[in-house]
Order: sequence, then C-alpha cells, then structure tokens
Amino acid sequence: MAMDYVDVSKKIISAVGGADNISSATHCMTRLRLTLKDQAMANDGKVEGIKGVKSVIKQGGQYQIVIGNEVSNLFKEFSKMGKFTDDGGDGSKG
Repeated sequence: MAMDYVDVSKKIISAVGGADNISSATHCMTRLRLTLKDQAMANDGKVEGIKGVKSVIKQGGQYQIVIGNEVSNLFKEFSKMGKFTDDGGDGSKG
C-alpha cells in the first residue's frame, strides 16, 4: 500500500501545468505547498483524482496539496523532478 512517490510526483506536476508553471515548492507536515505562476493552469479535479492526494486547498497565494504524513518522502522525489528546493519560503521571486 506504499505510495509510488515518482508516479504521484509526475502526475501532480502534469496536473498543475508542468514544472515550468511552478515557481517554488515546499512542504509542511501534511501538505505539498506550491507557488504557481498561473493557478488557472492547474486542474484541481485532476490533482484530487491522483491516488495519494487527499484534497487541494488554495490559500495565501499557495496551491496546497494535502498528502498526509508521507509528504516529506514524496517531496524528495518531487523536488528532483522539477529541481525545486525546500527553502521553507513561498518563492520570493517569481
């Protein structure tokens, strides 16, 4: 029942408009937090349909994807795919 971090990461990146649409990425205890260049490119329904994704929340300029306790493991693969860094910020440059 383990999550396929590589597969889930690829699907999330695709569903939010591709790696070029992500200006920064980080995570907290349960959420993958993305700053998107154009939130209109993200397909909420497609993101929520990915196995392992619990929900999508748009808050404070961030596109937050609720994953649960496995988010830190997912982020390791996610960040490799888009060369994102976990800077703990929301992307001061966009």
